[in-house]
Amino acid sequence: MLFLRKFTVILGALSLVAMILITCTDIVMRYIFNDPIFGSGEMIQLLLGVAIFAGMFVVTLDRGHVNVSLFEPFLLSHFRTAYRGIFDGFSLIGVVSVTGILLWKTWDLWEYPEESIVLQIPMILVVGTMAALSCLSVLGALFAILIEKRQTRALPSKEQEN
Repeated sequence: MLFLRKFTVILGALSLVAMILITCTDIVMRYIFNDPIFGSGEMIQLLLGVAIFAGMFVVTLDRGHVNVSLFEPFLLSHFRTAYRGIFDGFSLIGVVSVTGILLWKTWDLWEYPEESIVLQIPMILVVGTMAALSCLSVLGALFAILIEKRQTRALPSKEQEN
């Protein structure tokens, strides 16, 4: 998992750096030389999709999803197992749903190929990359659940401490 974590973080970081460089260069080219980069908006959109799905693996693995922590301390102290089970269940349902939709769209693009409007990039490459990264997120969710179960088993109970 450490290799996948590093790979997705680096992929996401490279996508963000590329987005920044394209945006800054496009601004300079547009306002100084009056000649913007052709297709820069589309490049940034495609890179944003890759950055989001590259980061989804790490967020799912670390349980870093956005949650409301108003009741979390109470729920964790009184209903830890049930709360974690519900949280993990909804996280897994969400990631599997997104992955299913992306895999379905990839299959559709395999049968009926499409290209991006400006740059004519085959969309199956972009959506397929997002689907593959989303599949990694499903593995991350399952691994996070497995880690939680291992850690709870490893913790000594109050009866064993006495």
